[in-house]
Parts: sequence; structure tokens; C-alpha cells
Amino acid sequence: MINDYCIEVTKANIAELITQYCVIICKIRNSRIKVKQLAVLEMIFSQYEKKLIFILNQPLGDVKGIISFLCPKENINSLKDNLFGIGYCDKFYLLNFDDACVSEEPRKRQIDIKSINPLVWKGKKFSIDNFFIQDSKIYEEHSPHNREFKISGSGSEEKTVIGYRGDGSVTGRRSLPAEDARCMVNLSIPQKNKRLIDPFAGAGGIIFAFKYISNGSSTSIDIDPVLKPGLEFLAGRHFVIDAKTASFAEDSFDSIITEVPFSKNAVNDIVTALLKIIKSLSSDGILVIMCKAEQTQSIYKSLSETDVYLLFNQEIDRKGTDVEISIWCKDKSFVSGMEKFIFKLKKIY
Repeated sequence: MINDYCIEVTKANIAELITQYCVIICKIRNSRIKVKQLAVLEMIFSQYEKKLIFILNQPLGDVKGIISFLCPKENINSLKDNLFGIGYCDKFYLLNFDDACVSEEPRKRQIDIKSINPLVWKGKKFSIDNFFIQDSKIYEEHSPHNREFKISGSGSEEKTVIGYRGDGSVTGRRSLPAEDARCMVNLSIPQKNKRLIDPFAGAGGIIFAFKYISNGSSTSIDIDPVLKPGLEFLAGRHFVIDAKTASFAEDSFDSIITEVPFSKNAVNDIVTALLKIIKSLSSDGILVIMCKAEQTQSIYKSLSETDVYLLFNQEIDRKGTDVEISIWCKDKSFVSGMEKFIFKLKKIY
């Protein structure tokens, strides 16, 4: 029975399910293979209107680093149009139950999934077809190490630099990996929530990802005037101000997405800024934050006393730095409606 964004497939229901749904297999990037929960949520939220259903007991159980979904057959073609901007998964396949009589070995050679078991799921034979593979060249170009960014030089001069990394200080971390930036944008349901603000924009990794994924509008804030040319180029609006002094009208934004400064000493300023900008979120707005693990207790305590509700959080080991991504929602009923699914997701992984 389908319930709360997920399903368990059995021999009793598989025949009916595969007449109505396609089975899509998503391969997680090696760099994020340990955070499957976020990968699952990214797929569901990025494709929210496509009504994906997470498969609790997925096929190809011996294959590491994959997650699986049912997609209504009427949505499968439009689903393909949105996979280019997924952060944590980069290769996508379909199970083919109609063409299962074709020899398995040639198909195994054509795809990047290697199973040692027969291709049978709940009594149904299948083959595996390529569905969509992200362009690795574009991904490399979007990496903060390779991306172009404009900064202010001496006087009024503007310089274009490659791989801008900030000043190297704790508060100046600006090298958010492309997969994380994309994932965070996708967690905000960008096909619906089209007005973004990043109050700690840095070198614009999140703004850049949002522009790539969505046709919405973006606003950036950063106190560093050196970043002004690059952020003005990326964002619809940019403000060179201290984020804690920012003030916007109610219902100005649908999402706040940000990687906060990682300094423990910056927590009070971070909280002050977030509490002010939360007031400008729409009634069903979403807040997605990346912070250092040691900052979470203080930030979460302050946010929990406002009118946003924690939906999900997960730690990530980012090259030896423990960070955490959390998702907060203004709509309490949305959070309540996902509680059972989140519980099951955490229980599996």
C-alpha cells in the first residue's frame, strides 16, 4: 500500500504497480554515498510535482550507492527534463519489465550498475536501461575550483578569477561543493518555491546552483564588498550589508538557503540574521541551512523557538569537516504529513 511518500513492494502488488509506474534507479555520487537519506529527500523534493514514491525494499539490493523510486508513467518523460540539476545523484536508470527476455549480459556491459544476482525482483524478471546521465563536463565546470567569479580589485577595477576560495579564514569559507549547493537548492522544492534569499552568499555557490536549476528570482547578501560584482552578476538583487541588519517585507521569499560562516563565534550573528529573515518567508516557506556540527545546538535551539519546524537534519563529513544540513518549514502540517516517511527513511539508513 502506498503511504506517506514510500511503499514496500511485494509479490502481491508488484504486477499492479508496474502497470502504473516506472521504476527508476538513481546512482549516488561516490562523494555523498554515506548520506542516502538526503539523496532520497532531494529526489522527492526536486521532483515534487512528479509524485515520486520511495521504494523501501528496493531492487538490486546487492548494489551499493543506489536509491529507487516509483514514478507515475505519465510523468516519466517530464521527469527526465529535471534530472540535470540533481546534486547527490548523477546517473539514472529504468527497470524494463517488458523487455526482460533480452540477454542480461549485454545490458550489464552498457550500464554502470553491476549486480551479481539474477535480475529478478519479487518474481518479475527485468533488464536495466540507461535513462539519463548528467554531463560530467558541466559538473566539473560548476565546481568551485573551476567556476569563474568576478571580484573587486583595487579602485573600481573588476577581475574575473577562476576557483575563488575566499580569504581562507573560518568565516570566509566559500568553497561549497557543487553537489551540496545543488542538493540544498533542490531540498527547497525549487519548482514551486521560486523566490530565494541567501543571507551569507560568499562566492555565490547556492545562487549559482539556483540559477542553473530554477527560473525563479534570487537575492543575495554578503558583508564583503569584494564579492559585489560576482554576486550582482549571479543574483537578481544583491546587498552589501551585514545580514543581521537586513529587513524585508512579509512574504518576500519562498526559501532561505545558506551555508553559514563556520566560526563558533559567529553563531549569535547567524541566529540574529536568520530570525529576522524568517519573518519575510511565505506561509509555506522552507529554510535549508548548512552549518558546522558544533554550531547546530545553538542554532537549532533558537530556530525551534520561532514559527519554523525542523523537518530533517543529517551530518556530512566534508573532507574532514563535520557539517550538517537541516530543513525547516513554516508549514507545520507539511512537517507532520512527512513524519511517518522520515521515520521509515531513518530506520532504513
